[in-house]
Amino acid sequence: MNPGELNCRCILLKETQVPDDQGGYETIYMTRATVWAKLMAVTAKTVDQYEQLTPEILHRIIIRYRRDVAVSDRIQYGGRIFEQIGPPVDVEEKHAFLRLECREVVADAAGN
Repeated sequence: MNPGELNCRCILLKETQVPDDQGGYETIYMTRATVWAKLMAVTAKTVDQYEQLTPEILHRIIIRYRRDVAVSDRIQYGGRIFEQIGPPVDVEEKHAFLRLECREVVADAAGN
């Protein structure tokens, strides 16, 4: 892969648990790193979920190899958020690039 194809500046977001006011924990996402990436839309479809039609867009994201990327990490590109749907893959096992298979988090009409 040509590193020049990594032309999207993305933020890796690390899942973190923080105490809430009721004695439990809530999940927030904090910046792990800012990286260059290549984003490729793979499929787009509408799924029937709880009697509602919901768009689902799958992407393949390529970044330089890092040891600290977890499957629970999210990726932010501009105002868009992507969650991983599988573990990061070391492309060709060369420790040069990681392939992240992701689902774009799409807000519904209510903004959720």
